[in-house]
Amino acid sequence: MFSERYKSHHDASRDLKNKYTADIGGAEYLPSVLSGNAASRRVIYLHVPFCNKICTFCPFHRPDELSRREYHLYLINEMRKICGYRYMSAPIDAINFGGGTPTSLSPEQMSAVLSELHRCFSIAPDAEISVETSATELSDEMISALKEGGVNRLSVGIQSFDDEARKLLGRRGNGEFAASRIAAAIRAGIRNTSVDLIYNYPGQTDAVLLRDIDTIAALDVAGVSIYSLMLHEKTPLRQKLTDAEKAAMSDINREKALFDIILDSLAPHGYRLLELTKLVKDGRDRYDYMEIRHSGGSCIALGHGAGGNTENYFYHNSHAAPDISDELRICSRGRVLLPEYRVLDSLVYALQKGSANLRPFSEKLDIDLRVLFEEKLAAFADAGLLTAEGDTVTLTRDGVFYGNNIISALIGMVADSRKI
Repeated sequence: MFSERYKSHHDASRDLKNKYTADIGGAEYLPSVLSGNAASRRVIYLHVPFCNKICTFCPFHRPDELSRREYHLYLINEMRKICGYRYMSAPIDAINFGGGTPTSLSPEQMSAVLSELHRCFSIAPDAEISVETSATELSDEMISALKEGGVNRLSVGIQSFDDEARKLLGRRGNGEFAASRIAAAIRAGIRNTSVDLIYNYPGQTDAVLLRDIDTIAALDVAGVSIYSLMLHEKTPLRQKLTDAEKAAMSDINREKALFDIILDSLAPHGYRLLELTKLVKDGRDRYDYMEIRHSGGSCIALGHGAGGNTENYFYHNSHAAPDISDELRICSRGRVLLPEYRVLDSLVYALQKGSANLRPFSEKLDIDLRVLFEEKLAAFADAGLLTAEGDTVTLTRDGVFYGNNIISALIGMVADSRKI
């Protein structure tokens, strides 16, 4: 049914941003919004654009001109400038450190940033405070700094515990050491620790994948995010691979077989799908940050090049080298959200979690989505990708695999119906 598989949730969200937002000039817009009261739940995102080692498959921009020695001071300065706005006065429901690799900061720098977070903002007692990290940077000192700073969730970029795979993908340290550092973080009390697992890389065998799953199960992590390897232009891995290796990666039947192995092997250990690329166990990983963002919440983004949103505005921070000044310059460009955006964004997220009742979305959009989608849903159902009972659409196992394709197709139909 599909000539290629969309591997990233960004495929659908990119269409949303292109079709349901409009450019607006001037960095003065954001301060004017922050001067009012918040009308939604809020999260904070802090961006740290550094890595101690770049993965061979990673395409993300990391500016050479930024000084790590001072970057934590830049974040602290941004927090101090923004916390006095009325919009920031109510409790914050979730905080996420992303990158890059936030733990490329030193334990002392991370402690200073976390301490300032608690000083500047009212943080809800049950707030999720999450940090993305690599296992090899989880030193005892870093774990202590995170725990003492209130961090209660870790997302660890493992990719694989297999030593040969880790070399191919550009990960530091061997798999045994990486597993030991995850275990140390869990023992220290950060039980909501999840890992990222990559599949469909060159040379991966069923046996290697199953050993990775055995290690994950033995660690008893709270969640597993699974990603099929994407070969981005100009990355070292893409340039290194032969045409035959690239062709093998494009075998969608092999990719699907690996996907099925992951789900089938994790299920006996209590892991269930939370969304298209994430499995969780025991309800420890609620993924509050993403849930709030895609349920009408606002995200205040701090740090070089970070992106955030208020109720009706998307913005990106400057990519220029940051300075420490008295001026609030966290926004360099932005887009106003059209009325349909938030409704469709919530629909996308519901479908990414595997099932959605179309009725409330139809009412908010003043369009009968069940009627609009009828032929497409029937075709997907005939292909075994979903079931449609009344207004409820539920993805099957195969539908989860092709979930981003399905979502992108349905969201595109809404735009076409309105000639956007």
